[in-house]
Amino acid sequence: MMAESINTYEADTLDADTLDTDSFGTGSLGTGILGAGISTNADTENDTIPIYIVLLPELLMLDVVGPAEVFAYANRYGKIHFKLHFVGPETTLKNSLGMSLTVDPLPRTVEPNAWLLVTGMVGNELKLDTLPLQKVCGWLAEHQFAKVISVCAGALVLAKAGLLNNKKCTTHFMHCNELSALLTAKQVLENRLFVQDGNVYTSAGVSAGIDLALHLVQQQVGPQVSAKIARQMVLFIRRGMQDPSLSPYLEHRNHLQQRIHTIQDKIQQDPARSWSLDELADLGHCSKRHFARIFKDSTGITSKEYIYKLRLSLAQQLLQSSPLQVEEIAQRCGFEDSRQFRRLWARYHSSPPSSYR
Repeated sequence: MMAESINTYEADTLDADTLDTDSFGTGSLGTGILGAGISTNADTENDTIPIYIVLLPELLMLDVVGPAEVFAYANRYGKIHFKLHFVGPETTLKNSLGMSLTVDPLPRTVEPNAWLLVTGMVGNELKLDTLPLQKVCGWLAEHQFAKVISVCAGALVLAKAGLLNNKKCTTHFMHCNELSALLTAKQVLENRLFVQDGNVYTSAGVSAGIDLALHLVQQQVGPQVSAKIARQMVLFIRRGMQDPSLSPYLEHRNHLQQRIHTIQDKIQQDPARSWSLDELADLGHCSKRHFARIFKDSTGITSKEYIYKLRLSLAQQLLQSSPLQVEEIAQRCGFEDSRQFRRLWARYHSSPPSSYR
């Protein structure tokens, strides 16, 4: 689940202890703040991804603003520009906060590379046969999207429109039975933060939409941008999809030790580098012993383990995106040799490196 933000700050102190040197290897809706077509960067045709966020009657506001803020942050840091369009079956919508919201009508045409994001609604049991929802389902049947995304109970609308046929999916735990009635029980995966099946992404309740948006940014722009957004929003991911953790770039960052964040940023910029404990302690302006203690206290793992996890993540990317042999990948990622790489890989993965080809 999305990790909690931290409410307390515990200042750390320097000491003069020392430790033997260690080495880590060789290598207003409408026109307001959420206005339709919101833009924080100048548009470029090749690097712009339109996202049509469909707002439903009685919508839950966090389903909308949570993911939208993630994409807005991404526009500040990444090369890809997400252009947000807020649309709905009705131009004026009731919502969970009682705000007066005005959105654009459902468009007649959408761009070939456009994404769709359908938000959830308030209520324990949802009525899917209302005229507004029938209008949305009809509109969905007329258009194709590069990615289809839902937050919370938005998955029920996708199912009603036939977009989840033969797809694994999830939704808020309160609506899993309703979703199973529209599909099959085998398709609906409970107790999942979010599920990806092809180009279809469904998420659990409310704040899970933020985690899914961070995951999408990571896929499209890269893990460093996603990690930076998570830090800016003070939201740090613990896990995603079926895995206990989504990415080491986002993992182990749910602390408020700024000096450790700075060191983690440095390591992330070049995980294949041969980082020594002396060098890391110097970056933290403290002794090796004190650095080792505060790093583990803050992150939950040692700096050595942290570096290995980043290198394994880098290796996984190369396995998926390059034709390089395992031996060359191991060398590029900072491992001593392919034997060390395979040993560490087996520590964190149940399947061999070849399965990521």
